[in-house]
Amino acid sequence: MRQVPTSPAVAIAASLRAVGHPRSATLRNGAAARIRPLRIDDAQRFGAFVGQLSEGSRGCRFHAGIGDCEPATLQQLVSVDGVRHVALVATLALADGEALIGEARYSVGELPGSAELAIAVADPWQGQGVAEHLIDCLLEAARDAGLRRLYGDVLASHTQLIGFLQRTGFQTCAQGSGGRLLRLERGVAPRPSPPPRRPVGALRRWLARQFVPRP
Repeated sequence: MRQVPTSPAVAIAASLRAVGHPRSATLRNGAAARIRPLRIDDAQRFGAFVGQLSEGSRGCRFHAGIGDCEPATLQQLVSVDGVRHVALVATLALADGEALIGEARYSVGELPGSAELAIAVADPWQGQGVAEHLIDCLLEAARDAGLRRLYGDVLASHTQLIGFLQRTGFQTCAQGSGGRLLRLERGVAPRPSPPPRRPVGALRRWLARQFVPRP
C-alpha cells in the first residue's frame, strides 16, 4: 500500500495538481463558483462562513454546538499544511473580494492510507452542486496524495448529508455513541498506470514501416 508522501513539497504538489489554479464550477442555479485550496488569509472569510451556517449545518459539520469562531479556533481551522491536512473551499466573486460558500477537507489519521473527511455548505447554497464539486476535487487530491480510504463520522439525524455521501460512493460501515453517530467510508481508487512508452528507436522503425513506398 502506498504511504502518504512525507515530503511537504511532494504532497502540496499533489493537492495542487488536483485543484491547480482556481477551478471554475458552474452551479445548478447558473452561478459561477471557484474551487481552490484554503489559505491562511481566508481567516476572516472562513469565520463569516461558519457564522452564517444554521444551527443544524453547524452541528452537522462540528458535531457540537459552536458559535462564532474564537480567533484561536479560526486560526486552527485555516492552518492546513497541505500534507496531512488538506482543505478546499468553494467561493463566489464579490465586488470587494470573495465569499466562501462551502468547504471540504481531509485529515490523515493513524491508519496508513486513510483520512477523515469533513464537509459543509452554506445553507442558501445547499442543493446547488457545491458539495459535489468539492468532493470531486478532494478525491483527486486524496488520490494524488496516495490515500486509499476516506471516512467520516456523521450524526445519524443528518439524513441529508448521509444520503449525499451514499450517492457519491460512501457506505455505512460502523455505528458509535449508541447509534447517534454513523461512520461512512469509501475507497479511493489509484490512478491507472500510464501505458509504457515505446523506445524512440523502435517507434522510428515502426513509423518507417508504415510509409514504405509501394512498388
